[in-house]
Amino acid sequence: MYFAIFSQRLSTSGNAEPVDTECLVSYFINFLNMPSPRWAVFSRILAATLGGYALATSSALFIGQLLLSSAGKYQAIHIGLLLTFLVYACAAMWVFSVSNATKAWIGLIKWNLAFLLGTWLLMQFVGASH
Repeated sequence: MYFAIFSQRLSTSGNAEPVDTECLVSYFINFLNMPSPRWAVFSRILAATLGGYALATSSALFIGQLLLSSAGKYQAIHIGLLLTFLVYACAAMWVFSVSNATKAWIGLIKWNLAFLLGTWLLMQFVGASH
């Protein structure tokens, strides 16, 4: 339906006349303009929601594995899950405080990899079966 709207214009006589394809292409190029502030805000919103969720999950795994030997199994899991609320809130605020969205994504990916690597190392050396 949208293609029909963009590909044809109705003249006053009711006959359809084709639209200039250059106009259509330039419209979509301007619509998909990546340096637009809309895309930067949308990318930060995605980073805050999806990246923050991933960071909170990986930090919960890391904290739970870190506290496994000192606290009980269930206490370590609960402490890790409770602290994820702080991690998620701080990650969401941090995403909007950095200078651009690329730095936000790179920072979230680095922290996720660090937490996952730390969790894996703790599982290898301390053991996951405490």
